[in-house]
This record gives sequence, C-alpha cells and structure tokens, in this order.
Amino acid sequence: MITIDNCYKQIVAPENIWRAWLEYRKGKRSRTEVRVFERRLEENLLQLIDDLQRGAYRHGPYQKFLVHDPKKRVISAPSIRDHIVHQAIYNVLYPFFDRVFLPSSFSCRTDKGTHLAVKVLSGYLRQQSLNYARDCWILHGDIKKCFNSIEHETLFRLLTARIYCDRTLTLLREIGNSYSTNTGFGESLRGIPLGNLTSQLFINIYMHELDVFVKEKLRVKKYLRYADDFILVFERAEECQKTALLTREFIEKSLRLSFPTTHEHITNLARGFEVLGQRFLPFYRVIKPRTFRRSRHKFKLRCQQFAKSECDVNALNASWQSVKGMLKYGNNRQRENDLLNMANIVCN
Repeated sequence: MITIDNCYKQIVAPENIWRAWLEYRKGKRSRTEVRVFERRLEENLLQLIDDLQRGAYRHGPYQKFLVHDPKKRVISAPSIRDHIVHQAIYNVLYPFFDRVFLPSSFSCRTDKGTHLAVKVLSGYLRQQSLNYARDCWILHGDIKKCFNSIEHETLFRLLTARIYCDRTLTLLREIGNSYSTNTGFGESLRGIPLGNLTSQLFINIYMHELDVFVKEKLRVKKYLRYADDFILVFERAEECQKTALLTREFIEKSLRLSFPTTHEHITNLARGFEVLGQRFLPFYRVIKPRTFRRSRHKFKLRCQQFAKSECDVNALNASWQSVKGMLKYGNNRQRENDLLNMANIVCN
C-alpha cells in the first residue's frame, strides 16, 4: 500500500501557506472580506503559520447559504483563514492521493472532469453494443445524501491507513469534526460540507473504496464514477441486477452509506438514459433538456439586459461563449441555432 509520512512540515511551511493564499484569492480580490484580510496580510498569514506550527489552530464556524442548481443545496463556506488551511492541505495531499485513485474516478481531479467522463462512457457504450449493432444495459446509481452521510470514523480510518503523520491526522480530524449533520450522541459524527476544498478530496478517498470493490473484486471492466454517481455498462439486464445487489451490500456494510433501490436506475441504451448532464441514445448524445432550458433562460435574460443597455457587448459575449462551450459536447447544433435565433429576436 502506498503511504505518505512526515507531511505536516510541508503543509505548514510558509511557502505553502503563501501559495495557498494565492490560489484562494484568484477571482476574489474584489470581495470585501478578501480586501479586509489583505490589508493586514502579512500579520494574518504569520499568525496562521504560528498557530499551525504550535498546534493551536482551531477551525472556525461556517457561513451557510442556499443555492439552486437546479436542486436546492446548502453550501457551507469557511472563513478565509480556514480556506487557506484547506488549500495548504490540498496542495500537499492531493498529488499523493491522485496516484492512489483509479482511472475510473473522474470528479475533482486534474485532467479529468465531466467531459472526459462523458467521452469514456460513450466509448463503453459503443464497445458493449458493438457500435450500436446490439443493445446494452446500464446501471446508474448514486448515494443518498452522500456528503451529509459520510461517517467520520470510517473516513479517518481510511486516512490513517495512508497517512503516517500524527500531526497531519490531528489537523484533518479538526477540519472533519468542524462540521456534522448529527449530534454524535450515541453514534459517529457524519457529514462533510459542500463548499470545502478538503471535502472534494475526502469524498474521493471515501468512494475510492467503491472503485476498488467494483473493479478488483467484482471485476467490472466498464465502470466509472463521478463523485457519488457511478455508472456500469453490461451486456444483459441480469448482470445489472446482480451487480446492484452486491454493490448495495458493500456500500451499506463497508462504507455505511445508503444506496436505496430508488437511487438505482437500470435501463437499456435503446430507451436512452440521462447522466453526467447528457442524454445518451444510440448514435446520439445531447445535453439534458432540463439543463438546456435552464441555460436558455439565463442567456435570454442576458440578451434582454443587453437590449435595455443594462450590460455591454462583452458581458453578452461572455454569456454566449459559456453556453456555446457547454453545447459543443454532443449533437447540439439544433439547440445552438435555436439560441442564436432567440438572441437575434431579443437583441434587435
């Protein structure tokens, strides 16, 4: 097993804290809280370094707010000071764990992401269906309330198996225990916050165990995972059903998470299915209709603002490039033309 040791000095090194600050402030320098922190930047960073080196660092409270994208989610934002610590940890631990993770994991990884996951899945579908000459079956599952259900003790057990550095583990426990979705009375604390950079790392460490189980124990060749969503491609429906039962047992017993049958979707390619923001069909792939409607609405509002001189051409073009970049993946030419026609009508 690959391990890392004596990494605390790297995390709290002044050059790593400075790098963490530079990473955090990208695109945020106009924010009031960032400008206030920057007024006494040297003092704030030196105090943080001193607290970390003395073991006196304590994680602060979170600021919570709701977003709708499209589901309603609670985002828990830490303070700037805590953000810097998260980034400093990520700078050191991510390169190590990225070597541990399997190629089937695509979320929050350098040179990975949604578009590559879609490309790989499209290849799996072509291979299994013999270039769409025969049908194939897809098992798509997702963990129920995954981030809020991560068990702290299981997470720390997985961290301890890889990290041989007591001070780093103590710091990670401080961050982990700064947030929970239960009281912990009579049971282990659960939950990691949406909005933490460390949560992106924690979720991949936690779900890596599922990757290993599916790829090495069940020996499923056509499998990929994006955060808590996982997709498997088979020749027959019976294989999907059998694998779903074995996967559910592992998730509930070993990971202590919930994978109810309502979060299990078994379908064949001929009927089509939606995952990773795309709708897949034989020979065809388009952006999900709901995602397109939401993007179209936002772009129309921007066009209306431009028509009323409430935004300039640069803002309009930025909005268009954002939508166009999303539509270039898949067979979305008709949707792109629809947006252009709508823009001509609204703006002129």
